[in-house]
Amino acid sequence: MDTENLKYFISVAQLLNFSEAARQNNVPQPKISRSILELESQLNAKLFFRTNRDVSLTREGETFLPYAIDIVDMADKASDMVDQVHNGRTGYLSIATVSTTSRTLASFLSVFSTQFPDIMIDITQNTGKTQEMAMMENRFDFHFAHLSMLQKNEHLDYVITHRDKLVVVVPKGHKLTKGKLDFDKLFQEKFIMISQPESPQLYSKVMDISAAYQTTPKVIHRYDKAESVLLSVGSGLGVSILPMGLTQAFLPDAVDVIPIDREGNEIEYVCAWPKQSRNPCSKIFLDVVRQYFPLDKERNVNPN
Repeated sequence: MDTENLKYFISVAQLLNFSEAARQNNVPQPKISRSILELESQLNAKLFFRTNRDVSLTREGETFLPYAIDIVDMADKASDMVDQVHNGRTGYLSIATVSTTSRTLASFLSVFSTQFPDIMIDITQNTGKTQEMAMMENRFDFHFAHLSMLQKNEHLDYVITHRDKLVVVVPKGHKLTKGKLDFDKLFQEKFIMISQPESPQLYSKVMDISAAYQTTPKVIHRYDKAESVLLSVGSGLGVSILPMGLTQAFLPDAVDVIPIDREGNEIEYVCAWPKQSRNPCSKIFLDVVRQYFPLDKERNVNPN
């Protein structure tokens, strides 16, 4: 059953005027008449009473009208949905991330989902090592990760999302928060570290800081996940050095942070994506990424 014929039938049924229906649909009146005749032939029923003066629906026409409206409405919705899928306005995106990007990613996705609520986002949170493997294997539409994890990957492009400073993290009210930070005393505390194989960049940064003060952390435990390190500190088991953004995303009320005044005390983060992608949603996502994270790296410093 031709939806165009149905639309013309609905117009005549609502206006009860063939000439006005033709005018509103911008077609000649004979086209409207032919469409109605085709429908009546298909349904084997007369849809209108028509005289020189009046047009009215038959009982069959009254019965058919709501179904015609539903059919046309459903066809229009289906067409819109296909168009949205084709142009990426609805669909599915997969994102792989590490926990230290959680705060930035959450803020960005809040903006994106407001603009494109029909695009479903699937988020996989990886440890550092697993994230590097995911980026090498190109298994996700987008990656939020450390810049160092790209490892000159020729298959991925990226933008810098932010830079995050490392801070000393201690249990709430810890004695190290009193006065100027004493690194000798810091590294005499029970120290909780991120595992080197899982997060080599963060591990290396912490060891560089300790080496600059000619000391070595008194490590009592190593974890594969940075949020596990933070949880242990918040529980009073020791102290650590972590990205500021992580402390703001997880357990902000359970720990105190102490700034580290030292050059190079930053980790750069990126949003990376495959240079070749067949997912139509990726272009829309990338457009919002480029708006939210300006390409000028000097403006990508995390204000926190």
